[in-house]
Amino acid sequence: MSDQIESLGIRKLLVLPGYALFFLMLTYPMVLSVLYVKAVLFGIVLTIIGIVSMLDANWRLNHEVALWTLLLAGVSFFFVLRGYFLGTPGATKAAEVYVLWPLVYLVLVAGASRPNILVGLHRVLVLATIFIGVQGGIYLLSHLNILPENRYSDLLSLGFEAQAIGSREGYIGMQFPGLNSLPFLIPFTFAALATPALPGSHEPVRKIWLWLAYCLGLLMMLTSGRRALILVTLSAPAFIWLFIRFKPVKEKILARSSLTRLVIVLAVGLVVFLAGLSLFDQFEISGLIGRVSQGFEFGAGTVDEGGAARHEQYFALLRGWYQNPLLGAGHGASVYGSIRSEERPWAYELSYMALLFQCGLLGFAAYAAGVVWIYWKGIGTIRDGGRVGQSIFPLMVGMTCYLIANATNPYLSRFDGIWAIFLPLAFINYALVTRNEGVQFTSKYSSAA
Repeated sequence: MSDQIESLGIRKLLVLPGYALFFLMLTYPMVLSVLYVKAVLFGIVLTIIGIVSMLDANWRLNHEVALWTLLLAGVSFFFVLRGYFLGTPGATKAAEVYVLWPLVYLVLVAGASRPNILVGLHRVLVLATIFIGVQGGIYLLSHLNILPENRYSDLLSLGFEAQAIGSREGYIGMQFPGLNSLPFLIPFTFAALATPALPGSHEPVRKIWLWLAYCLGLLMMLTSGRRALILVTLSAPAFIWLFIRFKPVKEKILARSSLTRLVIVLAVGLVVFLAGLSLFDQFEISGLIGRVSQGFEFGAGTVDEGGAARHEQYFALLRGWYQNPLLGAGHGASVYGSIRSEERPWAYELSYMALLFQCGLLGFAAYAAGVVWIYWKGIGTIRDGGRVGQSIFPLMVGMTCYLIANATNPYLSRFDGIWAIFLPLAFINYALVTRNEGVQFTSKYSSAA
């Protein structure tokens, strides 16, 4: 039956809409104008996965992956119900993000359990990074009057209302659609560059494209003024070094040597680039350093607007958590003393503090256990080495940096942001399924194909 599926071309129908959907989630998160396009693509992809599964008679979903996802969806459902009974304003929205969408992503994880699809997802990540760099670069160059004033940047934003740019005390602050994906994508591309190809195999993405993606990502990092993005980009080499420790001995030696060379090259290149960037009046290195350092000023007397807002949120959420320390106030709850959005009063920048306030110690511990399980299985896959270990390595680095950035930016509170959790999970699912089947990760990009 599997041969029949291939001859019907159903897998090709699955791959193309799936790649298009993933690309849009990476490059246009939170953009309302493409919301319906994403919804249609979700419907198409889920339908094709269902058809393929019925014809193939093989639901490629590991029971551990399914059990953890269903368990956490059940935990979420409990706290959503608690929110409903307590009258929280965002319980319905929380049900979508924490209950419905994880189940949808679970189906996508099962549908992506093919080696060529997983390789293709790597390529989409790199392509999206390049696109975001071009998107932001055109916007930046137009602002600096290097490019003539035109509507290309407006067209590329697809009507993103929050798009903005401005010069502030020695640095440039930008907001454009794909910026929210860069805390994952920049560390991912750096880790992919630091991952040498296995002997006798070919890399799914050529180094030249990885270099282009990483350099464009670095430019956006330096000119965006986003502190969380700067922090995770600079800390990525440390996480790469940490995950290298779990590689098999031979791969570990090659990876450490590759990372050392890469860090030296990038350090020299970054110094030269910053020197060139400082020639522009809108940019000063001291201004960028000051911008980052102000982000760690958390006292009540901080002059930084964002720091003051986080200070207010932190203590308001902490006081709210004290009232219900074990079970919290329920999903979708807002706290007295800090409302950041009139439209979404339950949404807070300090997403982990908000989760503790809404779900208490028990709920927070349950979600943390799910993330710990992903790390446990992901590290185990890296230990196994081979193609799957090589492929999941940069994803684990990207997810780690994304989770750090999420502490002050609620990326995971939207349906088109939780892909950063489920993408490594798709590779873990494949590793577990094929381990049970006794199959190796092979594709047209490996010597075993």
